[in-house]
Amino acid sequence: MRARTAATATALAAATALTLTACGGSGGGSDAKISSPATSSAAPTTPSTPATQSSALKIDPTLALPADLKAQFEWTAPKNAEEAAALSGAANFIQAIDHAVVKQNKNDAGLVGYAADGALTYAQNYVQQNVDLKLTMTGTDRYYSPAFTLGSGGGSVEVKLCNDQSKLYSKEVAGGKVHVTGASDRNYVSWDIVMVKLPTAQAVWQAHSVTVKEKALQCKQ
Repeated sequence: MRARTAATATALAAATALTLTACGGSGGGSDAKISSPATSSAAPTTPSTPATQSSALKIDPTLALPADLKAQFEWTAPKNAEEAAALSGAANFIQAIDHAVVKQNKNDAGLVGYAADGALTYAQNYVQQNVDLKLTMTGTDRYYSPAFTLGSGGGSVEVKLCNDQSKLYSKEVAGGKVHVTGASDRNYVSWDIVMVKLPTAQAVWQAHSVTVKEKALQCKQ
């Protein structure tokens, strides 16, 4: 069952200042095709230990989720330092969305900190739709199969991820009723996120554009 029915898969405009070395996924409409970059690298998808338990993935502790909700990131950290940092940033962006839904606040500090431009617009719209419907989340939000395209001038990385929402459910804020439905191809979702390195002392990576598509059957496992 999908918990993200409150916000349908939507592609938002990319940050125009970014130029990626390969085509695909940096902008467009909801019918935009998401395909593997011409020059990309993929990490193993089935590590023995989930990345959420690995020191290689640095999740901001301020984005901690309640006990009944887990953002599960299943990958081995890439050897390329920029890819690894951008991937951690993408995980923080995704968990910041879940955190903002739980907090029922589209202006949650973590979300504003890890997203800008089109990515922030998408995330805030999604959070607000859940707020309007008085829904939060429960279950497991699972991400895997990362692939990357490095920006031509450095400082930006396009990150592509698969997402399985089959164990992620909507929960009513008042009363806690969980909405569960049957299996669906809509549970498999592709994310294409352009991450940008901010010129800060700690080199924070921030999502600047995102394309999210349902029925991503290439992600079905």
